[in-house]
Amino acid sequence: MLVACDPVVAKPAGPNAGSALELMFENKYAAATSQLQDLIRAHPQDAKDHASYALVLNYQTKQKPALDEALKAQKLAPKDGFVLTVLTRVEDWNNDLPSAARDGAAAVKAAPNSALARAFYGEALADVGRYDEAQQQLTKGQDLAKKGSAYDRGEVERNWGNYYRDKKDYTQSLNHLKLAASAQPKWVERLLELARFSIARQDLNAATDFLKRAATLTPDDAGLREQLGDVALFAQDYSVAKAAYEAALKLQPRSALDLKMLGEFAVAVDKDSTAAAKDERAAISAEPTDDEAGAYLVAVLRYLAKDETAAMQAATQTVAPGGSSTPPAATFVDLDKAALDRQAVALDTVNRYRRLAGLTPVSSTPVVHQAALAHAFYTFFNGALPSIRDLGIHKEEASGQGYTGDNVLSRAQHFGYPQRSMAEVITHRTEPAGAVADWIDSVYHRFPLLRADLVELGYGDAYLGPMTVQVMDMSYRERATGRIIVYPAANQVSVPTAFNGNEIPDPAPNASYPIGYPVTATFDRNATVTVGGFHLRDPAGADLPGVTLLPNQPDMENSFAYMANVPLKSGSTYTADLTYTLNGKAGHTIWKFTTVLGASPTAQSQTAAAELR
Repeated sequence: MLVACDPVVAKPAGPNAGSALELMFENKYAAATSQLQDLIRAHPQDAKDHASYALVLNYQTKQKPALDEALKAQKLAPKDGFVLTVLTRVEDWNNDLPSAARDGAAAVKAAPNSALARAFYGEALADVGRYDEAQQQLTKGQDLAKKGSAYDRGEVERNWGNYYRDKKDYTQSLNHLKLAASAQPKWVERLLELARFSIARQDLNAATDFLKRAATLTPDDAGLREQLGDVALFAQDYSVAKAAYEAALKLQPRSALDLKMLGEFAVAVDKDSTAAAKDERAAISAEPTDDEAGAYLVAVLRYLAKDETAAMQAATQTVAPGGSSTPPAATFVDLDKAALDRQAVALDTVNRYRRLAGLTPVSSTPVVHQAALAHAFYTFFNGALPSIRDLGIHKEEASGQGYTGDNVLSRAQHFGYPQRSMAEVITHRTEPAGAVADWIDSVYHRFPLLRADLVELGYGDAYLGPMTVQVMDMSYRERATGRIIVYPAANQVSVPTAFNGNEIPDPAPNASYPIGYPVTATFDRNATVTVGGFHLRDPAGADLPGVTLLPNQPDMENSFAYMANVPLKSGSTYTADLTYTLNGKAGHTIWKFTTVLGASPTAQSQTAAAELR
């Protein structure tokens, strides 16, 4: 089955990594997890057990724990083919694409006759844009899989689907995903893949059909029911998601995750804030340190029930501290302070990037923080509304639950902020520093953060199970500075090599991602600008062809952007050369920057900046 690689430790007959993976293919994820955990306790030095556990976690979309296990396996058996094969997949799904491509090559070298190694390496190569090499690996894997397992055949087809998706041949991609499902028709993962593909293609009806079929395969596994609910959420099919979490709760009645998600459905589906508060309190009772349930409870009381006294009480007297670093005297977590602490992290991260760009630091304001926080929870409360998708996430409807204003400016004014020029950026990451990096590593989202006339900002976020949103609202005092803010900045080091898209709107809709990291120049908002020419040169002085976006184009906010057609090389120094006219005066600037030696961050899904004056 998964072997095709040297075994690490011989063990007697009985439960083993292979039998645990068979349980996974039978949709018994909880049993597979339990068996692997038992094996690891009994044989902590067995790399194959750790690698197999990483693979199960990978399919459960628990990517950080999966990477931890894969790295443990690599430490135990750094040259084992199966270990390297799993590490390749887990790194790829953790968006560490350069490492996945590197370790995929090592996996194929260690296990040249492994169809799985070829399939996972082919996936990584396609994801970094090395399509010819990816095709070679997948073709070889396809030949090997003919004599392999159903899983081998399924993964080869699945990664052909990934290859064609990366090349934007969506018809071929769908065909291969269906072939993967044919190879393993009873494994729920294959239907979930089809559902995710349909979601990405905005075919929500097809996604719902795949999800309903998946539900019939997972009657008794709570974790799979939750995973089904997660995919349904991203398909914006809240009825399927609600049913999935209800089914999971029946299998594990004290699950804090299931209870707090039912609180979300009580609001978004049933519009019942009283039931939502009850569900969140039940979740906290099951897991007293669940600050996500606590924050959602506070938001329900504050924005829906309009009971500030109850909200303040819930914020300061509900959630117990977790972790050994909490002072013993702290009986409860102050959830409002925790939200402000996360804003402080976001602010520090913004100012770190502004310092790199030669800009002065900005401050935060508690008023705009409240507006951003309220809007973050509005997106949760109204998640079932079609109007909340894509760029609609920046808007609120007066009939929506927790409404505070149509747009970023009116929401800030609702909380007492004066009328200013404002902008908003939104993303979906796991913490504030990652959110800011997401915005900086993009195109349209970078501009509002690196304006010379930015004065202050407010940041708010919300987290609940698989749901996450970060909102940053920025305030400007428009003035003429005559400055040009370039990024990456002059002499900046450790610059990412690639831009993987995932930004709305798409700044390079005809590109084959990944492409080169965006190089931008931001001018004063009201300046008159003409760009005469731009060159991005590699260390040898050769011009790199790429995508050009000019200041007068839609969404460019009087900025310039350039992305090379292919990712930049790591550990290399590039020269940017910009010729322009600013307010009638000719200018010319040249600067250099150096790319990171190792892996570069990969942007997650983003929603474009919406600016109002």
